[in-house]
Amino acid sequence: KQWYQRRVRGTGTIALKNDTANVQLHFLSGSSTLAEGAIGALPNLGPGPMRIAQRMRLEPNQIEGVQKRMQHEGHWCMLLALPHCTDPVSLSTQTTVLQQGFISYLDSKQAAGIINLSVPEQTSPYVLHIFPPCEFTRVNMKRFCPELMEGAGDCGYLLIVIATV
Repeated sequence: KQWYQRRVRGTGTIALKNDTANVQLHFLSGSSTLAEGAIGALPNLGPGPMRIAQRMRLEPNQIEGVQKRMQHEGHWCMLLALPHCTDPVSLSTQTTVLQQGFISYLDSKQAAGIINLSVPEQTSPYVLHIFPPCEFTRVNMKRFCPELMEGAGDCGYLLIVIATV
């Protein structure tokens, strides 16, 4: 689809439990400098996929904490993670893995995934909050990229908020 071919910041592989999915990261809002720095620092996690090691409950006080971080200009960014592959058959497989292995799991736990990313030359580490489709993602996508809401839901997506600690 044409709608998601812009604002690409990178590609990568994410992991949760025994599932891995290839994703393409699309910049939505916030600091593009922070997005580039965080994406550039992902190799610091080591070889292999970005592994979701923690969960954050999708409870009002937890969501408010993320929203407060999003009020500090230059200290956050929002990315959309979409299934990624170069051929249609593999893309279908990646879409299924993202929907069943990540979105369904996080949704069943009523949680967002967390990845902590330390950068040696930076004093503040990055925290990646990885949200399945939920009220928080719908509100923010409507606010920052309403044109993507319909198409993203069709293929499955994760909304990633990267903030400095």
